[in-house]
Amino acid sequence: MSDDQHPDGVREVIVAPGDIRRGRPRRWRRTATEFAAVPLLVILGFCALAAVSIIADQTNSVGVLNTARVAAGHVVGKQAASTALQAIATGLVTVASITFSVLLLAVQQTASSLSPVVLDQFIRRRSNQAFLGFFVGLALFAYVVMAAVQDSTPPILGATLGTLLTVVAGLVLLLLVYSTVAQMRPANVVRVIHDRILVARREEERTVASTRRRSTSGHPVAALCRAKVTGYLTHIDLDPMQRALSTAEDAEICLHVTLGQHVSYGDTLATVRDRDINRAEAIARQVVAALTVSAQRDLAHDPTTGIDQLGNIAWTSGSSAKHNPEIAREALNALEDIAARWLADKPASMPSQDLPEPLAIVYREGDLDRLLDVFYSMLIAAHESQQHTFAAAVLHAYSRLLQRAPGPVGRRLRRDLSHVTDILDEIPSSPQLRRARRAVDTAVQLGQTAPAPTGPSHSEAKGAQ
Repeated sequence: MSDDQHPDGVREVIVAPGDIRRGRPRRWRRTATEFAAVPLLVILGFCALAAVSIIADQTNSVGVLNTARVAAGHVVGKQAASTALQAIATGLVTVASITFSVLLLAVQQTASSLSPVVLDQFIRRRSNQAFLGFFVGLALFAYVVMAAVQDSTPPILGATLGTLLTVVAGLVLLLLVYSTVAQMRPANVVRVIHDRILVARREEERTVASTRRRSTSGHPVAALCRAKVTGYLTHIDLDPMQRALSTAEDAEICLHVTLGQHVSYGDTLATVRDRDINRAEAIARQVVAALTVSAQRDLAHDPTTGIDQLGNIAWTSGSSAKHNPEIAREALNALEDIAARWLADKPASMPSQDLPEPLAIVYREGDLDRLLDVFYSMLIAAHESQQHTFAAAVLHAYSRLLQRAPGPVGRRLRRDLSHVTDILDEIPSSPQLRRARRAVDTAVQLGQTAPAPTGPSHSEAKGAQ
């Protein structure tokens, strides 16, 4: 990291690639917990079962294992044990490789028509991970037991267990095929994104509740951070910034980037307001340590990633690229539900005696604005494809949101609708579209004549901190 004196007296901290935390360690840790953990546990279970069967087949002592081996000998003969294990190992690998290849092609086809997030959903699902671990583990079980075969002790118990588990594998294979087909339905794809957006929003609300929406410091900007890295901001750790501010009571950090935002070379990441320029520079260095930039966006912490994914599905399906308004309406319904929840929820940053005093950190989140941008773009897509049914669905969503939106949000919705009047006139008219436009006009008139709210609105409460 290097620092230079800005021409107007501001200390400029240049963030080099080695200074900011990269997303690779976090990505590897997430891969281990979200994908590799379940298959590895299942495979380890099969390895333990293989060890038990080998011990039972190679011991002649009287006990439970020996009794099980003797009982299994009535089902699997000594001469057929090794042959059965060999057939199970080779056949299972062949069937599993073909099945998974075909399923991945189906997943890829769905991803190309909906969104690349479909592939991510397929990989992240716990049931799919368990199925993959089952097939790999059973194949390893057969190979390990077959490798430990001795002439004097045929693998009777191992072959019996392998045969029974192969029957189970056949049932699992049918379940996997059905499960994959069900997961590829557009409604299920949209539902998973919808649920993950809500989880990510709750994660981000912790950051929102602990920070301010606007600056309250009377000091000028004394230091700023500029980036020499590129990628997406995927994580903000408030603890290092809180520790840095503990040494400067009147200092303030203003973050110029939000979760999910792309960072380019030379972008300003944050500014520090303080009367001591040297202390401000030290705080700026701690801010750098609190940010994580990754090559890919992370829906686990950033709800705008899911909003963009649903918006992409709605745009491609509702425009002339796909001409599939049914899928577009699925995405629209999910987005409307998210908007209704966010408008109904009490802002996490609303002043309350139960909440601690916000940190001297300014974080200007804009999730709701991003969501409203997607609604506006869907009207443009409906105009581009001349789909009156999709346009009517979007207008009905606008009319319902107008009934719930507080002052500033309602004004934003009415302003957006006033800008699309001309393009709505160019869409082929239909009874459905005319009813939707009348519903919007009624909602707009009610919003304009409604009395001003007595309490703080959603946006005003967020700006009060």
